[in-house]
Amino acid sequence: MIKAARNFAWLLAVLIACVLGTAPTPARADRLNGRFDLNALLTPAMAQERQSLRDRILGRGSRREEVSVARFTSQGGPNFILDESGARPMMRFEGSDEIWVLRPSAGLRGDIYYRNDVGEMVLRMTRLGGITLYTASSPGGLPCAVAGAANRLSLPNHDIQLLLRHFMRESVRAGQAAGTDFEITARAVDPSASDVFGDAATLAVDGIVRMGQSRSGRERLSGLRSIIIASGSGPDARRNGETLMLTVAPRLGAAGRPSSARIMRALS
Repeated sequence: MIKAARNFAWLLAVLIACVLGTAPTPARADRLNGRFDLNALLTPAMAQERQSLRDRILGRGSRREEVSVARFTSQGGPNFILDESGARPMMRFEGSDEIWVLRPSAGLRGDIYYRNDVGEMVLRMTRLGGITLYTASSPGGLPCAVAGAANRLSLPNHDIQLLLRHFMRESVRAGQAAGTDFEITARAVDPSASDVFGDAATLAVDGIVRMGQSRSGRERLSGLRSIIIASGSGPDARRNGETLMLTVAPRLGAAGRPSSARIMRALS
């Protein structure tokens, strides 16, 4: 009778492993106590299933193509799209045109931290797939949930023939925020990189407009009259008197232009 029960427990362990997926070989039944403790059998399989869930959410492993771009909702905060289909994860908040290129790094307990180009933490993913969003208004973090699939993120199209017109429009917007005449120019624009140059101008003006919404920000903008965009080895933003100097690296795509947060720091 005892032998038959042990055989039954062993068969049950094998069936559980098959149902849950490939799992480490469960403990033999003759090593279990008289109650046939199934926790010893289920724990390895359940741990692997949790890891598989994390792979699906983080977009890794064999199911990457299914979840590499997803829309997320946050509890009490903005919704956003996270795109992990490329070399660098990218993110865009709903209601905003800015695409943020994030830098992932390993954290405690297997967490993954995602930071923007000025080092601010934007997202945190736990090893089990939980996601937390950090914003200026909610520095303690907001829990997030997957809301469905989304389209890949890409920079707005700026045709080289229309780039000058785009600069003129953005110059007017910057001038209104800074309270002065304004000019945006670019040096040696490669037609294949016009999207990066055009978006860099937009992000710079977004930063100027944001600063112009407060009195202290308008004081920091005092004397600023132009933006010059040039190619370089990496993205950068520096103020030189009346001019905001932007460096873009077109070969890096969206990661090759400074974010609005970096631009605001350069103006502060």
